Amino acid sequence: MKLPISFNSPAPNYKQFYIFVGLVLFCIGVLGQYIWGHLSLQFGLLCLGALAIFVIGFTKHFEPSVSVNITDDNLQYCHRYGQWSAHWHNVSRIHIPVFSYGLEQREVPYIGIKINELEELVEHFSPRLASRIIHEHRDILALAVSQGDITPAQVQINFSPFKFPSGYQITGPLAACLYQMEMFEKVYGAHLFIPFSCLCAQPMDVVKQMNHVLKTTRKMH
Repeated sequence: MKLPISFNSPAPNYKQFYIFVGLVLFCIGVLGQYIWGHLSLQFGLLCLGALAIFVIGFTKHFEPSVSVNITDDNLQYCHRYGQWSAHWHNVSRIHIPVFSYGLEQREVPYIGIKINELEELVEHFSPRLASRIIHEHRDILALAVSQGDITPAQVQINFSPFKFPSGYQITGPLAACLYQMEMFEKVYGAHLFIPFSCLCAQPMDVVKQMNHVLKTTRKMH
């Protein structure tokens, strides 16, 4: 397998289309109010809708075109609010977590990554992304609560200082994110989660390629 490998994100797709359509509809709305004054309310609503479409396109402009990078040194996840990366020697397991739904086993729509040393991970984790993830991954916690794996009280955000075995302490959003990671690991066996929605490729194919590199790296060391 030739490295590096990059997996594109669908988020920036059609950004130019949304911006163009938004601008065209806005112009139509403004001209419509000028030419057909008795329909000013309808054309005013069209302008508001056009602005919403334009904002969607403008927001997509800031989304990273690549969501996951795999190199011979590390695994990197890119988000519009930052990124995290984990060296392969610090990755313990990569899988798609599952949960029981009646008699079925269903997948959590995320790729889960278990880390060996969280303290090392912190050095390569954007605090701004950590603050965002605390809220974006609430759906995983909600699923865990619905399954009875954790209690509603346990999902409360914990901003207490996080202390590592070495004695080093960290505060702020990263600390809250670390507490959340520990809870995830207990329930789903993974600290980090990459959503299916950020991948253009099939999640299972991505997992297979990640595990191939992980195994190859272990053999080399």
